[in-house]
Amino acid sequence: THNLAIGVFVGVLLAAMFFANKVGNILYIGSKEVEAGKEREYQVVGQVFFASSERFIAAFDLKESIDKVTINLSRAHFWDITAVQALDRVVIKFRREGTEVELVGLSEASATVVDRYAVHNDPEAVEKLMGGH
Repeated sequence: THNLAIGVFVGVLLAAMFFANKVGNILYIGSKEVEAGKEREYQVVGQVFFASSERFIAAFDLKESIDKVTINLSRAHFWDITAVQALDRVVIKFRREGTEVELVGLSEASATVVDRYAVHNDPEAVEKLMGGH
C-alpha cells in the first residue's frame, strides 16, 4: 500500500491474529480418576481466552456420573470474559448433573478476572445464562 499508516495497521492486525491463533492452540486439559466412579481431577495447562474457550469446554466430560470434580487451574491463565464464561458453563453444567465442583490453584491475575465476571456462584445469574427466567 502507498499509505504507511494503513500498512502498519494491517501488519499489526495480522500479527495479533497469528499470535492469538498460536497461543490459542497451547491448551492442554488432562484428567485422572481420583476415586473410581466418585471423583475426577482435571488439570488445565495453558491460556484460556476467546480463541481457546470452545476447546476448553469440549475437554470436559459433562455427562459423566460422578460425585465430585476438582479443576486444577494452577497452570492456566484466564484472559477475558469469554474464558470466564467458558469456565462458568463447565461449572454450571457439572452442578446441574449433581456433581460437586471445586476450583483450585487459580492464579491471582486469573482470580481477578474470574471474581469480576464469573456467575457460577450466583443462582439468579446462572438462570439467565442457561436460559431460565
